[in-house]
Amino acid sequence: MTNDSGCDTINAMLARAAESHAERTALIDAGGRCTYRELFRQVCRFARLLHEAGIRPGDRVALLMPTSIMHTVAVLGCMCARAVPSSLHIRESARTLSEIGNRLAPRAIVFDLGLRTQADGMLAAVPSLEVSIGAITPATPGDAATAGAGLPWLVPRDLAADGMDGLPDMGAPSSGDAAAIVMSSGTTSVPKGVVHTHRTLLASAANGAHYLLAEPGRCGINVFSTGFIGWYNCTLPYLMVGATLVLMTEWDPVQYLRWVHTERVASCILVPTMWRMVLRSAPEDYDLRSLLRVGFAGEKMDPDTFQAIRQRICAQVMNSYGATETGTWAGCTMMLPEDYGPAARLDSIGRPARGVELRIVRQGGGIDEVLGAGEEGEVVLRGPSVASEIWRQPELTRQKFEQGWWRSGDLGTVDADGYVYLKGRTDDMIVTGGINVLPNAVEEVICRHPAVRECVVVGLPDPAWGQLVVAFVVVDRPIGGDELEAYVRDSDLPNFQRPRRYRIVAELPKGNTGKVNRKALRDQYGGIVQPAAARPL
Repeated sequence: MTNDSGCDTINAMLARAAESHAERTALIDAGGRCTYRELFRQVCRFARLLHEAGIRPGDRVALLMPTSIMHTVAVLGCMCARAVPSSLHIRESARTLSEIGNRLAPRAIVFDLGLRTQADGMLAAVPSLEVSIGAITPATPGDAATAGAGLPWLVPRDLAADGMDGLPDMGAPSSGDAAAIVMSSGTTSVPKGVVHTHRTLLASAANGAHYLLAEPGRCGINVFSTGFIGWYNCTLPYLMVGATLVLMTEWDPVQYLRWVHTERVASCILVPTMWRMVLRSAPEDYDLRSLLRVGFAGEKMDPDTFQAIRQRICAQVMNSYGATETGTWAGCTMMLPEDYGPAARLDSIGRPARGVELRIVRQGGGIDEVLGAGEEGEVVLRGPSVASEIWRQPELTRQKFEQGWWRSGDLGTVDADGYVYLKGRTDDMIVTGGINVLPNAVEEVICRHPAVRECVVVGLPDPAWGQLVVAFVVVDRPIGGDELEAYVRDSDLPNFQRPRRYRIVAELPKGNTGKVNRKALRDQYGGIVQPAAARPL
């Protein structure tokens, strides 16, 4: 697959879009809208502001901002200044932000004035920070905006100053230069920074425009937080082709439906949890006929929600599987609308996207130890948008990337038609009495119980068995572990896979992307689960 844009850097892509689509609306948020000409002008001015503040090529710039036009200007302005932006999740704890900052070592921070407390905490804890730039977005509280008027650097105020037009003379970036450091959503430690270049981001954008059906005159919508690769995946494809993009500063299913209705949105991606919220918000009250294709990613989709989306929202549904490390669109698998034939395929994550290679390799083995159809092993991917570096973590880089391949840590199989099915995580494996148990199959059985809303299964330490299979369950009506045990015992789940303990909980711990944090459960309950009685596996 080649980069369809004909541009080798984000800078060149923006300049071309401003020339080809000057008066077309580029971005919309709750505070207004801007054309491609206006967007490029503001981006260039932001790059000049960074230069005047002392930021130079290669310097990292941390951003604490919600999804908005101003955030987009800041990200793209950093790239055009040849600095390296890194958007941090605005709901991270102060401690985590400081730890990320000290690993990232940014020279500047750009922050929404409503997040000044968090920014001040980072300025106090991260010695490398020398420059702070306040920003006003649609999410900025009025009193915070007023209080920020005295800051030495404030946008958009300072972008209107005389002499700010045109990019500073810093030389042109190359396609292999770092364009952004994107934080992963891992739950095992402090989020790691994945380095993406202009080349990998453009490759992802080109494939994304293809799958999102983006083109001039069509509109998309980005609901994702700025701190994740999803923001890039749902922004750059539209800007590459001169389409219009709505940026949702805060997630609200009713406002989402209003945006789709009023702006005639043609394509969008949500996580399944968001889709369920949309379905509960009377979508029939809105005109959604503009939708040509919708998609989901980030977590498994249940059959009822999938069918409801097709019947009540849009018949054309797709699914993608990727990660921060893969840049997603040109380092992923795709399940396209036409792929959903047999009912069993709903469990598939699809086939490799355009220009992407996928292998199933022996767990713990080398990249070339490829398994055949139906054999279970680790999923590895290679494609034009796959990153090649974890920021300042060389050992982890060596573990995750090999000969251009990314090791997913996911276990899966490929069928005879090339469709991929995930079976679990290599690090989620439970070893009980010397027998390996993957939690997915156990969770699927428990989730069939009509009273169960959510379930996650983990292995907890046990002196007799090494690990116990323990189920944490969120229910819709009062039930006990005995009822769940009887239900699972009557299923076709093998005895050795059955949970030995059930814990009914009010909610499951989840990370910023909505994925269940299994490590948090292991850490919280690992020392208090009673030993299992000796019973045969």
